[in-house]
Amino acid sequence: MNTMNNSDITILWATQSGRAKACARRTIRLLQSKQQASSDNKLNIHGCCSLDDYNFLSLGQQSVQQPNDKQHQTQPIKKHTLLLFVSTTGDAEQPNNMIQTWNLLLSKSLSNQYYTNISFALFALGDRSYGPQAFCAAGRKLATRLVQLGALPLCQLGYGDDGSLNGGVFADLDVWLEKELFPNVIVVANSSISSSGMGMDGTADDTSGSNTMVDGQVDSSSLTSPYQVKILQSNDHESSAISNKHDIEEWQRKEYQQSYSNFFAQLCPTTSYQYNNQLERLETSTNGSDNPPLLGVVTVNERITSEDWIQDTRHIRIHVTDSMIGNGGNSSQHHDHNLLPYQAGDVATILPSNPSSLVERFISLLPVSIRNLADATLHISYNPNQTSIMNHPWPTICTLRGLLTYCADIQSLPEREDLYALSSYCNTKQHVNDGQDQQDKLISLSETSGASLYGDYIIREKRNWVDVLYDFDSISSSVLLGVEELLMILPCMMPRHFSIASSPTYMKQQQQNQKLASDSDKAAAGFELELCVAVVEGSTPLSRPYTGCCSHYLASLVPNQATTKDDMEGGLDSVVRLWIHPGSFSKLPLDPRTTGNGEQQDSPSSRRFETPIMCIGAGTGIAPLRSLILEREAHIGKVSSPHSSAGDELVNNTTTMNTDDDDVDNVLVFGCRKKTKDYYYGSEWETLTNNNRLQLIPAFSRDQKHKLYVQRALREADGGELIVRHILEQHGAVYVAGGSKMARAVKDEIVEVLTNRLDGGEKDAKRLLNKMKRKGLFSIEAWS
Repeated sequence: MNTMNNSDITILWATQSGRAKACARRTIRLLQSKQQASSDNKLNIHGCCSLDDYNFLSLGQQSVQQPNDKQHQTQPIKKHTLLLFVSTTGDAEQPNNMIQTWNLLLSKSLSNQYYTNISFALFALGDRSYGPQAFCAAGRKLATRLVQLGALPLCQLGYGDDGSLNGGVFADLDVWLEKELFPNVIVVANSSISSSGMGMDGTADDTSGSNTMVDGQVDSSSLTSPYQVKILQSNDHESSAISNKHDIEEWQRKEYQQSYSNFFAQLCPTTSYQYNNQLERLETSTNGSDNPPLLGVVTVNERITSEDWIQDTRHIRIHVTDSMIGNGGNSSQHHDHNLLPYQAGDVATILPSNPSSLVERFISLLPVSIRNLADATLHISYNPNQTSIMNHPWPTICTLRGLLTYCADIQSLPEREDLYALSSYCNTKQHVNDGQDQQDKLISLSETSGASLYGDYIIREKRNWVDVLYDFDSISSSVLLGVEELLMILPCMMPRHFSIASSPTYMKQQQQNQKLASDSDKAAAGFELELCVAVVEGSTPLSRPYTGCCSHYLASLVPNQATTKDDMEGGLDSVVRLWIHPGSFSKLPLDPRTTGNGEQQDSPSSRRFETPIMCIGAGTGIAPLRSLILEREAHIGKVSSPHSSAGDELVNNTTTMNTDDDDVDNVLVFGCRKKTKDYYYGSEWETLTNNNRLQLIPAFSRDQKHKLYVQRALREADGGELIVRHILEQHGAVYVAGGSKMARAVKDEIVEVLTNRLDGGEKDAKRLLNKMKRKGLFSIEAWS
């Protein structure tokens, strides 16, 4: 390992949920704390953005052509020190905001000396339940590749596990910082640190958003918000806004819509599709561009679990009708008429709203000076030169109530750095004893020594921002906390991802049939998609109730049969904001099976597709698998009515066949608890099975004395020959979706079976699965 001899550090992260960025934020603050003593030698932090937002290749050694010179001359080599925080997502994949950088680093044109001027430290985030190969895979691969290109590690690679006790990845981060990073980075005792970060636009920023300690206490005078707020309209002039509140949401009102549209566009997933003004998917999309969300209305919202069951799971249909870009986007871009609006297995990213009751409670816990401005129209300007790693632009024109409803994630669990920031605003003067005690407790909750306390107070009891403000009530009388300071510490609302459960081909066919049968001039525009959403709700160990932000939001939406924008005017309180982007199953095989002379087979008892598929899942993991199976059936015209309401059956337009032919196109291994309680879309699977279009292998874990899980059902299927026949004989595809533990167990089961059949054993088994994965014939979509 190598100690750092350069006072400049570039901090970059790659994250899907924001956790890696939060680790970076914590590291900066602890570095500052480690270097409090005054010194002329300063440690400067540059970068502070995602990997794809930084010109990573520019850090390497560059050869340039000088004017009138025939030879390349090498510029003086500048040393760089990188501090990297990298999460792993999906099936051991890179997060969206490092994919471009990763692909560039894989270029064969880069020499093994390209990054010899770079020293780096890397903290990788992951979940051990995904298995040793997938755990922190993205971070491990990046570290290996940097070393291959000549970069020198500063210290041992750090590993953060979501499942670690008392703080998850943050508990592991603190240990890594103290044992590995700090001893190698801080080489000048008692030196001070100044953050002179560089934003995405190349401008410098300072550490005015960071806390410092004075005599063991938080010095709140060092806090300077990068936001400036002006009141454009006071409460006295808000009667029109209040009167319209029941008719239309604030983000849809003309005076606010563009501001919210610009804010929402920042949250767009990198790989989201783009659409023209007829809501037709464009042939090419600008990767990484900021797109305002699509707008859809919920037309079906039905519970598909038994009413007396512990889990409320919803079948939700959304009719996409418009876009915040205006009339569905850019009409000048080329549209391929063969493109469906989305692909089977794609993901819908939903941007939720906070319930009005929770927003009202949050406002009631703020200082009076802020409460009085809750419904005033505000102009928020943002100074990137003052920003730090935790800041982001808010809507420029909005009310505070609107911002808290649509933009701030007040239902999230505050990170430890959030608690540290809040400690600055405890009123220690007016509440001499309680205020001081509350400040001390917040600081303790944020520190390494308080990891167990943080785990008990925040994680296990799921206390959100509203709960924390309620418990630390001295903040409500703080004179230091104003609107600008509040905007500095609030977390941004992050969109949530749901696998689409519907077949795009079938949905498009149904819509075309409805248009042909309709005599109305207002034919439904746009397109439809369906979701399978498990509503998150429960009680903590201390019987505190909690709900999931987005699932509860979706479950609360009242179905609206309006399918055109004109019909929806005046009643837009059920409009959903969403983006659509590719998921893990983007290469679904749809090639027809042919005979020896190249003609397509049409025997009713034989396979219709060249490649059979095996779908393995549990719980709401059925969503993308349903999309895949129904898409293949719709592709050959075998589906006439998939699930439209609870209890309806899927109707197949072939006659039911009693045949012993097990050479079917689709195999489904599906696990749930009880057949009568949470057998999602069971009637559809039974119908397809009866029509010889599906081999169904259910695993109802609680319907017998001994629990039966998916991996066991898979192992015992067809006398243990199912996997061998499907993969080795029929060269079929395998798709797995559901919880990470189930997905790991299924993959291990497949590897074990193949190991016993292949001459090369486990090595050949894993090589085969990797080959299938590259071809899109083996994919896993798993989550914790």
